Amino acid sequence: MLRTAQRESRPATPAEQDVLGRWSGWGAVPEVFDDHREEFSWAREQLAVLLSPAELAAARRNTLNAHYTDAALVKAMWTAVRALGFERGRVLEPGCGHGNFIAFAPGGAQVTGIELDPVTAGIARLLHPDAEIRTESFADSRDADDHYDLAVGNVPFGNMVLHDRRHNPAGHSIHNHFIVKALRLVRPGGLMVVLTSRFTMDARNPAARRDIASLADLAGAIRLPGGAHQRAAGTDVVTDLLVLRRREPGRERDSTAWEKTRHAELDGAQVPVNEYFLDRPEAVLGQMGAVHGAYRADDLVVRPSGDTITAFTAALDALTRNARLRGLTYSPAGRAADTSRPAAGAARSAQPDGYLRAGPDGTFTKVVSGTGQPHAVPASQAAELRQLLALRDSACALLAAEASSAEDTPGIGELRAALDRQYDHYLARYGPLNRFWMRRTGRINPANGEPVMARIRPRQGGFAGDPFAPLVYALEQFDPVGQRAAKATIFRERVIAPRTPRLGADTPADALAICLDTRGEARLDEIARLLGTTDDDAREQLGTLVFDDPATGQLTPAAEYLSGKVRDKLRQAEEAAQDDPSFAVNVTELRGVIPPDLTPGEIDARLGAAWIDATCVQQFLREILDDPGLRVEHPGGQIWAVRGNPGTVPARSTWGTSRYPAPDLVQAVLEQRGIQVHDTVTDAGGSHRSVLNVDATMAAQEKAAELAERFADWAWEDPVRAAELARTYNDRFNSLVLRSYDGAQLSLPGLTLTFRPRAHQVAAVARMIHEPAVLLAHEVGAGKTAEMIMGVTELRRLGLIRKPAVVVPNHMLEQFAREWLQLYPQAKVMTAGQEDLQRDRRREFVARCATGSWDGIVMSRSAFERIPLSADEEREYMDREVAQMRRWIDSAKGGDRSTVKKLEKALLRAEERLKAKLDSAKDPGITFEATGIDYLCVDFSDRPGWRPPRPASLLLAA
Repeated sequence: MLRTAQRESRPATPAEQDVLGRWSGWGAVPEVFDDHREEFSWAREQLAVLLSPAELAAARRNTLNAHYTDAALVKAMWTAVRALGFERGRVLEPGCGHGNFIAFAPGGAQVTGIELDPVTAGIARLLHPDAEIRTESFADSRDADDHYDLAVGNVPFGNMVLHDRRHNPAGHSIHNHFIVKALRLVRPGGLMVVLTSRFTMDARNPAARRDIASLADLAGAIRLPGGAHQRAAGTDVVTDLLVLRRREPGRERDSTAWEKTRHAELDGAQVPVNEYFLDRPEAVLGQMGAVHGAYRADDLVVRPSGDTITAFTAALDALTRNARLRGLTYSPAGRAADTSRPAAGAARSAQPDGYLRAGPDGTFTKVVSGTGQPHAVPASQAAELRQLLALRDSACALLAAEASSAEDTPGIGELRAALDRQYDHYLARYGPLNRFWMRRTGRINPANGEPVMARIRPRQGGFAGDPFAPLVYALEQFDPVGQRAAKATIFRERVIAPRTPRLGADTPADALAICLDTRGEARLDEIARLLGTTDDDAREQLGTLVFDDPATGQLTPAAEYLSGKVRDKLRQAEEAAQDDPSFAVNVTELRGVIPPDLTPGEIDARLGAAWIDATCVQQFLREILDDPGLRVEHPGGQIWAVRGNPGTVPARSTWGTSRYPAPDLVQAVLEQRGIQVHDTVTDAGGSHRSVLNVDATMAAQEKAAELAERFADWAWEDPVRAAELARTYNDRFNSLVLRSYDGAQLSLPGLTLTFRPRAHQVAAVARMIHEPAVLLAHEVGAGKTAEMIMGVTELRRLGLIRKPAVVVPNHMLEQFAREWLQLYPQAKVMTAGQEDLQRDRRREFVARCATGSWDGIVMSRSAFERIPLSADEEREYMDREVAQMRRWIDSAKGGDRSTVKKLEKALLRAEERLKAKLDSAKDPGITFEATGIDYLCVDFSDRPGWRPPRPASLLLAA
């Protein structure tokens, strides 16, 4: 039904709306997505047909918290909103579901609903065509603060944390994050009426409540019984209704106490309960008690004592009366404030904030908080700004066209010609893009007694603030002394292009390198073509640069063939040589690289080592802990599971502690996690915090060290086991040989005659040519700088790369560029000076990288880190990483058949950590792809911040 309406681009009929209105979300049916539940396989098959992969993933994710609100509760909440003074205005519903709250909103409400799940959002649009429904995560919403008059709804709740650098720097759980963010989006004097998890009020840590209280006053709260949402959402968790009023600047806080919790004895258990409810038992719609709950032991429950809807309506009436007495009612927005805000339902822009657009009517708009807003431009600057925007659009279009095609198509030529004409027209009318003049400041430089001058640039209608302005300014090479400009390379030739095919090679080594890059493998016919000879002659010229691999039948480069699992390769070569003597050279060369076997005395048997399997660890633990039922699982990576009896004397005393039993200790050691013991303490203000117990931590760490030491001895005590382990180690690791390029012969054309590279430097350059990723880990003074410069120069000479960049510490910029030109005096190198490290100049520098053709680009780490990826590339990267993490989850959790909700929660935590990694500060405008940089060297990559990303297994285990 949804797909039919979407396909026909029409609104839903009344009959269709009746059916769609019964949609209750995915939260009540997580079993459908459990691959182990065969009884729901039919549903999974249908969903796989009906939903795209992205929609199916979103549906699985929404099983965590897609629980909707009973219509009777919604009606009562809207009645209370009206009683507090709201009749019309802008309304925000974060996590709107299919739109229960939108359905009962008053006629004057202009509702914006935000829903992550595409299916649910599509249903909401069909049910409520007059509302603005956005399919996005509320954490990614870009609304301006103080934009809405009212926030209402039922926020998603759970113990997961979403990444939101702007509105969740404290890392609050999702329900508290939504409340804090929505409050910031509501203007002072506005209201927030929201259903949330009871843990917003009852959490021991008051940080979230204090963040909320810093923004708003609590007009009142009502605690609902556990079954209040069972009919509509299929969940029986305890929820609270909070009514909050955004506080105006300068207004005193309301005196109601609600930030702290106190322990209450419920059914024999001590349960933390918010002081607000303990002081106002009438605000609890039932009897509080304690059971083993959804999130922890001794969880709080509220047992209904009558009709919930009737009690809820009466409690809301009392709440609104009390709020009016305390002056905590809705304050309508003034006309000035109302007209200054963006229009409700304004189209969302895909462009970054600050992006300028020229309208056909002579006006301009600027993207602010994700929407286009009027941009006032003086009449004297409007014509120039319009020409600058045309230059921007033409330059962006030309870069995009060059990046998408390997051919110099007529379209690319037309775009370049149009850009050239536009620039000439601008230059003739206004002068250089980067023109400026000097003006006296009225100050005197005390060092030389000369007047201090200021550089003044034309205003250009505010164009300098556009995120793509540096690209336009980089269209010319500007001489600030003579105020003259020369056109950049982009006007004459490509600055971004796929690699140009090489038609020939001078040496067999060059031919092999070119073939490996263009074909991905050594192909004799291609190498012969590059050398201009026959296949037989090419094979003879190659000699031992390549080997015929008997296992694959392919021609393999020597560096690859004489490395890796050489023991296996030797066995294969020996077998092949018995039938074909030509393989004798393989045998001879392989025998020269085989490492001798290591003895048990030379091998360190360490808990968690990749070559020791779970069976061996399990046997060890069963023996020393006297626990025959103990199980050890190792699905892969650094994910381990140790399940044993933690209450025995060996587990709690001999090999562990009472705070950290041996099974837990061993699992921590296997996963290479830090071992710490924390206590929860209560300070004078009643807040709870976790502190390190030094004594207990040291005791646990000592036991862990004893376990590791005992295992290292135990592994070799049994001769049979020792032989098996030694054989496993030698076969897996001692048969591995690193690729070597010692003795490589490179001519290095263009290198200054005054510099003679050492053998290890030539080998490093050869490694850079033949391998896609290389670590140059020499000692200080061994010549890594020269290796990087020679390596990227050779790669560019061979046509394997086009625009290399080297990222160096800020203080190394000038030195690195100087050494580059000393090695290659004719090189065309672009370097960022100290003045280029400031924000606007940094953006301009990156734009010049994109518009020029350079032998090399030297940039600072700070400039590189702020170059953003395009949205498509970032999304593709996220999808790849999330898919890998999902495979890890399925492997790690399959053994104990965890529920879909647990799987998705682990995936969500890992995905948010990954999103936080990507969401560092960036300069808007030119993306990394548009720079044309296709090879990167990072100097001092061992510095903090250049560590490799955490593997998926660690992201999930954290």
